[in-house]
Amino acid sequence: MEEFNLQGKVAIVTGDGRAWSKHIALALAEAGADVVLAARNQKGIEETAQEVRRLGRRAMAIPTDVTKSTEIQKMVEQAIAEFGKIDILVNGAELQFAKPFLEVSEEEWKRVIETNLTSVFLCSKAVGQHMMEQKKGRIINIASGLALRGVANSAAYCASMGGILQFTKALALEWARENIRVNSIGPGWFSEEVVSEEEGRKDPLLRYIPLKRRGRPADIGSLVVYLASDASEYVTGQIFVVDGGVIAHA
Repeated sequence: MEEFNLQGKVAIVTGDGRAWSKHIALALAEAGADVVLAARNQKGIEETAQEVRRLGRRAMAIPTDVTKSTEIQKMVEQAIAEFGKIDILVNGAELQFAKPFLEVSEEEWKRVIETNLTSVFLCSKAVGQHMMEQKKGRIINIASGLALRGVANSAAYCASMGGILQFTKALALEWARENIRVNSIGPGWFSEEVVSEEEGRKDPLLRYIPLKRRGRPADIGSLVVYLASDASEYVTGQIFVVDGGVIAHA
């Protein structure tokens, strides 16, 4: 379908801490987009950039600390210099740990909030300036199903994910008049490895998942392509929970 075609579009994908960051970049490339990868892990993003190039698309791997505005600004300037524009931003940086609340240090709290939430603010601001000039853009924030429900020993993470959800809604309202759509995706339990049906049945988490399997990277990649494309022209300010039905229990 033509409305899913991203030919001629340029996407920035941040974050290398999640298994699906690479798959998001590859899904965008398969749909026709050129891709800029931005994260601290230079080796990881360069490997992904090589895979994007093998798909016949252009790619840049720019080592970037997405909690630092100066590094983000340099990354955006490099992307503009190379490609001339930015059509799509996927905010995917993540830091997560499990620890009883009273044992969480102030420094640990700050690192989670800065990596998960502040990075979304900084990247959206830097890229949004160019989208304003273009009068069009797509921002996709990768959050978590925990943006909508809590879990013990993860107060900092849940707070940061909830923050992404409310940030998404507020920015979508503010920038709708500029033709910039802002949406969020909330993944549930995912696995990068494909397991046999027999092995999958041994997964203790399946008792909580109505669809009886963990998510796969393609489940996120295809949704990102939809939200980045003209097929979702009338969609903004939403969170799409991709968790096999877990949130239906809430």
